[in-house]
Amino acid sequence: MKNSEVQTLFVCGCCKRSLPASAFYINKKTGLPGNYCKECRKTVSRNHRKNEKRSLAYDRESNYPVITSTEDPMLRRELILHALETVAASIERKRRKVRESAFEYESGAASRTGSEPKSKSEPESKPESESVFESESKSKSGPKPELELAD
Repeated sequence: MKNSEVQTLFVCGCCKRSLPASAFYINKKTGLPGNYCKECRKTVSRNHRKNEKRSLAYDRESNYPVITSTEDPMLRRELILHALETVAASIERKRRKVRESAFEYESGAASRTGSEPKSKSEPESKPESESVFESESKSKSGPKPELELAD
């Protein structure tokens, strides 16, 4: 006696063809085949991605003025100067953060080895390029508490 396997056919919701279960992607949660066959699913997915890219590129509204599309030369100049100031401030914040982390690393290493840090009588040097905004933000935030390392 031969074992005859009954092959279940499923109908694709897109092309309406009756296909075996191997022609469908299997849903991992339910263990059942999807509504569309593999061919139709690929086609629908490709079209959706293509249309989505197009719609995102054209429908996106700009929240800020584009410097190159600004006709007024004075406004364009102001926008460029503002952009330069913003970039310079960002670079300075990053450099300061790197210096502070390097200082914390050195002072932490010095306290673990038992060596004395620089004497307190020497005045601390401040960077000359500190802007008014940075000094105001420091005065508002107050002194930062130091973290103690537990052994």
